[in-house]
Amino acid sequence: MRAKVEYSGPMSEKKYHKRFAGHDLNRRRNHTAHIGADLTGWLAARGMKPQQTLLGHLWRNWDIVMGPHIAPIARPLGHRNGILLIGGDDSCALQELSYAVPEILERVNAFMDEEFFQKVELHLLMGKESLQHIGITEAPEVPRPQRPSSLGKAQLPPDSPIASAYAAYVRMFEEK
Repeated sequence: MRAKVEYSGPMSEKKYHKRFAGHDLNRRRNHTAHIGADLTGWLAARGMKPQQTLLGHLWRNWDIVMGPHIAPIARPLGHRNGILLIGGDDSCALQELSYAVPEILERVNAFMDEEFFQKVELHLLMGKESLQHIGITEAPEVPRPQRPSSLGKAQLPPDSPIASAYAAYVRMFEEK
């Protein structure tokens, strides 16, 4: 255990543990909390809005949010300071999208349940990848280990906990 260290100066009236210097130990709670309850505050302290978790849902559901007339020509590129960045394949698509900007803002902000975006910027794609096609890769399947050649030959007392654990290990290789 570390020893208490007293500091002199403006904070001399408080005692701090060296390990927790700079942290207010009186604010600590003695109970566990659900991570979702504290995550919003943690994100807000780092300048992120809780609604930013909805952005991933927006990119994945872009075709549904935009509808059949806008979705084929508008591709989401991202956001910056309340500005929605949208890409188009060519200048004709951008011209068409410029007329649909108020509708795009209305649809996106309705999906976000607040006025998250105030402006739309249109860009030519020119080979840029759209956020609409972000894929979550799945973990590769782990191959089953090969059965050791001497498995099951150990002589253990039948009433010991080690024998029951060893029997479970042997059964793991027998089940398919």
